[in-house]
Amino acid sequence: MNVVMNVTTVNALGNFAVPIVYIASTVFFVLGLKLMCRVRRARRGVTLLGLGFVLALAGLVLEAAHLDPKLVLAGVAAGLVLGLIVGLTGKVELGAGFAPLLAAAGGVAAVLVAVSAFLSDEAWPLGGALALEGGPRGAALGLAIASGLAALVLGVLAAQGPAARGSGQPSVVALAASASGLASAMVGFALGNPIVVTVGGLVATAGWTLAAIVASALGREPLDVAFGSGGKAGESSARDEYRNVKACGPEETAMVLENARKVVLVPGYGMAVAQAQHALAEIAKMLSLRGVKVVYAIHPAAGLIPGHMNILLDEAKVPAAQILEWEAANAELADADVALVVGANDIVNPATLNDATSAVFGMPLIDVARARAVFVIKRSLRPGAAGAKNALFDLPQTNMVLGDAKKVLQAIGVELKAQTPAAAAA
Repeated sequence: MNVVMNVTTVNALGNFAVPIVYIASTVFFVLGLKLMCRVRRARRGVTLLGLGFVLALAGLVLEAAHLDPKLVLAGVAAGLVLGLIVGLTGKVELGAGFAPLLAAAGGVAAVLVAVSAFLSDEAWPLGGALALEGGPRGAALGLAIASGLAALVLGVLAAQGPAARGSGQPSVVALAASASGLASAMVGFALGNPIVVTVGGLVATAGWTLAAIVASALGREPLDVAFGSGGKAGESSARDEYRNVKACGPEETAMVLENARKVVLVPGYGMAVAQAQHALAEIAKMLSLRGVKVVYAIHPAAGLIPGHMNILLDEAKVPAAQILEWEAANAELADADVALVVGANDIVNPATLNDATSAVFGMPLIDVARARAVFVIKRSLRPGAAGAKNALFDLPQTNMVLGDAKKVLQAIGVELKAQTPAAAAA
């Protein structure tokens, strides 16, 4: 009798508390993701996301309190031990092929859950009022399986397909994550779990938005990028020789910068790899103290994901007023004395405008060739992610400053400090 009453009490408590816990968890997830959009608030965002996860886990515990916990505890214990071993003894590096498959992993897991639910006609412990039944349930599980398999296909395409190691790879990875989120949301609908629906929906929406932004920056559609269609046939050979390349050092670069009236800085993935954002911001600060107008030109395809450069510049405390999107930056370049390109390649390639055979043709361009002088800080003349020869390097106003971006910028900074007002050194 006492056992029956205890089970009844637990179920009643669960029916009352679980919706409240799940709603609170959803709020924390949304607020956490919002704060993650800014570097200086990211720590608080991670904290809120952690709280959201803890609340979601608490809701799960309340729902499953009357079930046999042996298998769940065994799985949690095995995962905890394996995670600790890998985390404490191994070094995990997200290679070019690993991230796409990781984005698809959620979809694969959703497929397994959907198949299990279909075969067992399982419902979430307290989801009877929300769970779908009959045809709608089957449709939701079918969509979950289809979306999960699509996530796997997109993950493989991002790792090994036309977009692999190219500028469009982030778009395809985002598509895989979006499909994974949709698969999870469909499983949540079928089983009647609101938190799975919410989180899956957030992932699906964010993934699709990110994929669309990257593809738009490349002048294409997300599925065109994934399957290698919609682009221009042919590709400039990355092995084509340059004929008119001029190289210079940090000293010459500093001399031109210190006499400029307007300077446009164009950061790219190479800046991120070299962690050179602070050195670049220091140069911008010194130039500003000399009365030079300094702006940063941001291309949505620069870096791993849209906003990558904004995050790094925010980390370096660059004033938001100095950061311009590519279209506004092109207007500034029309009368700029110097364009300083730091680790960027495809996004400043003039072939996007005038070479229909190039892999980058049709992509939006930061037209640094408009400036009177162009300095490109780059390790070598190797092509960018698209594998296309960069006609910018052959233009008469372009000077290559070859080397590690951080070291080159620091050397330029040393030269500028000798001619910069004392306040700049503070």
